[in-house]
Amino acid sequence: MTGSLIAGCVEELDRLADPTPAVTAATRGMRRQRAEQLDEVHAIVQRGEFYTLGYRSATDWLYQTTGEGIGHCKVTLQLAERIQHMPLIKTAFAAGRIPETNLRSLADAWTLDVADVFERDEAMLRSWAVDLPHKDFRFVLDTWRMRADPDREDKTAQEQFDSRALHLSSLLDGMGRLDGTLDPEALALVREAIRALSQPSDGETRTASQRRADALTEMARIALANLEIVPGKKRRKPKVIATIDYDDLANGMGGGVIDTDHDTTVVPAETIRRMACDCNVHRYITNPLGTVIDYGRSQRVVTDPLFDTLLIRDHGCRWPGCSIPAGSCDAHHAQHWLDGGETKPDNLVLLCWFHHHLLHEQHWSIEPLGAGHFTLNSPHGTSQMLRPPVVGLAPPTRAPLPTQPQLPLPGDAS
Repeated sequence: MTGSLIAGCVEELDRLADPTPAVTAATRGMRRQRAEQLDEVHAIVQRGEFYTLGYRSATDWLYQTTGEGIGHCKVTLQLAERIQHMPLIKTAFAAGRIPETNLRSLADAWTLDVADVFERDEAMLRSWAVDLPHKDFRFVLDTWRMRADPDREDKTAQEQFDSRALHLSSLLDGMGRLDGTLDPEALALVREAIRALSQPSDGETRTASQRRADALTEMARIALANLEIVPGKKRRKPKVIATIDYDDLANGMGGGVIDTDHDTTVVPAETIRRMACDCNVHRYITNPLGTVIDYGRSQRVVTDPLFDTLLIRDHGCRWPGCSIPAGSCDAHHAQHWLDGGETKPDNLVLLCWFHHHLLHEQHWSIEPLGAGHFTLNSPHGTSQMLRPPVVGLAPPTRAPLPTQPQLPLPGDAS
C-alpha cells in the first residue's frame, strides 16, 4: 500500500513538473472526438435526416442540436463534407495529429477545380499539416494554391480588393467609430505602420488598443504633413478649424468648436489651447448675430525657421523615454503665448501628439530652465528633467588647434 502511494505521488510530481504530455494527450483526444463528430454529421446530412426531424436546413438542425453559433455550424458542415475527399488527411486528423485550424485551411483549399492536383499532392499536404504550426502552414498552403489554380487565386485576389471598405461614423458624445475591410496587401501595410508607431515606451501606461489608436492618429498626421507641401515650406499642419471665444481660450474655460470639411464637434477649451500651441491663428470679429464682420490675417505661431531650430536642438519628442521623431511633433509653449509666453526657443519644446495631449488634458506642466533645458512637473507633485537637448542652440566655437611640437626623427642632428 505504501509503495503504491509513493508511486502515485511520484507520478503526480512528474505531471506537475511537466504538464505538456497531459495537455498533448488531451488535445489529441479532442481532435479524435471532433473527427467522430464530423463522420456522424456527414452521415446524417447524406441521409437527409434533418428534414424528417422538421428542420429547414442542416445548419438549423446542427445549431439547435449543438448550441454552437451559426458560423461554427457552417464550418462543421463544410469540414464534414470536404474531409471525405481527403482520405490521408482524414486518417491523420482522426489520430489527433492535425490541428483543426490546419484542417479548416485544407477544406477551404479543396475545390472541384483542384481535386485532381489535391489528390496527387495529398501526402505532401498531410505532412505539412502535421508538422507545421498554423501560421507557417497557411503560408505554404497559399503557395500551393497559387500553383494549383492560378486563375482562382487571381480571381480571389481581385474579389478581396473589390470588397475593401472603410467606414467612419460620429457618435453622440463626439467620439468616432472606425471599421473596415482591407485586402491582404493593404492590411499588411497598415499593420506594419501601426506596429512601428505603437511600440511601448519606458513606463508605458496605455493599453495596446490605445497605442494602436494613437498610432493611427499619428499616421494621419504624418500623411497630412507630407501632402501638398508648399515649395520652401517643411510642414503642413492638418486643416482643422477650431473656433472659440478669446476669453474662454485665454482662461481655459468653457468650450469651442472644431470644424473639418465633413464634421463639427464641440470640445473643451483646453483641447483648443493645446492645438493653439503650434498652429495658424486668425482673428475675426462677429456681430451679435454671429456674422463675421472682420477677418484678420493668418499668423503662424511657430514659423518654419523656428521649428527647424527646435528640430536641430531636440531631434524629437523631449518627453522622458519617448523616441517619436521631430517631424511628428508639435512645438509646445512652456508658458502659453495666451498667458504672455514668448515664442522663442527657450520657451518652446518639441512634444509628440500623445505627450502633448497628455500634458494639456492631464494638467502636467513644463518649466523652462534656460539653454534648452526644461523641468517636467506631474499633476501629482513630482518633477523630473526632460530629455536633454541634443545640441546647443549656438554652434560651438572652433578655436585653432595648438601647434604640435615636431619630434626629431631618428638620425637627425641634435
